[in-house]
Amino acid sequence: MKNNRSFSFLLIAFGWSWINWSIGLYFLSGGINNETISQFVKFFFIGVYGPAIGAIITTAYFGGLAETLTLLKKLFIWKYPVFNYFVVFALPLLFLGSGIVLYALLFDNPGVFEKQAVLTIPLILLQSLYAGPLGEELGWRGLLLPELQKNNSAIKSSVIVGFMHFSWHLPLFWAPFGTLLSGQPFSALLTFTYLVLVICWSCTQTWLVNNSKGSVLIAILFHLFVNAGIALLFFPKINSDANHAKTVYYLSSFVTIPFTVLLYLKTKLVKKNVSAS
Repeated sequence: MKNNRSFSFLLIAFGWSWINWSIGLYFLSGGINNETISQFVKFFFIGVYGPAIGAIITTAYFGGLAETLTLLKKLFIWKYPVFNYFVVFALPLLFLGSGIVLYALLFDNPGVFEKQAVLTIPLILLQSLYAGPLGEELGWRGLLLPELQKNNSAIKSSVIVGFMHFSWHLPLFWAPFGTLLSGQPFSALLTFTYLVLVICWSCTQTWLVNNSKGSVLIAILFHLFVNAGIALLFFPKINSDANHAKTVYYLSSFVTIPFTVLLYLKTKLVKKNVSAS
């Protein structure tokens, strides 16, 4: 990846996030209690904004104020086909919905369908927004993706962004929460499945961004609905147990992966000349 902007961005993003998360994990090393969890949460949220900070600093250094403003404007690009908004909302529901169905077929009854859960959706979306999407996508899809697409195909760029996104989460694998792998023993199969899921999501986001005038907002929204796990809210029996909820995400790969392959075959992710900020 012979690109000074990409390298500089990754160095800042990983450095900022890993340093803060390492401090947070240090507080947990003496035991998990209310005080240590509180400290960890503080550094977790600070660390989440590494990609956004890396994107802004990198763009300001290489492109000055004008390009930095162009980068930030990507957060407010919202005029694109209504169908794209439908995709952002429907795909995460489809993916997780398929995981719930497979969970019911392979493991256990998912429990009562709780219609009142619809009332909790706004709060869950708000909480999920600050816990990842808002701090990440300005970097991954605002800077790194368009930089890579200058010299690479959309699919190759998506895979690289997905792999970097997965790798960036590494310290959180040993945290109580933060990724699908957090809070559970190491498993090569689950780690590989998580990697594949992140890359699949990355491919879908590339398609969305490339068909939405380079919008970072559309990437944030898709990331938000994936993280929020809205479909799980309607099944309290599953959602109340983190391990069962994670199982549903893993099972969703049986639909997410074929969908991503089909999306690529049909569209090639529609690479466009999305200018880097």
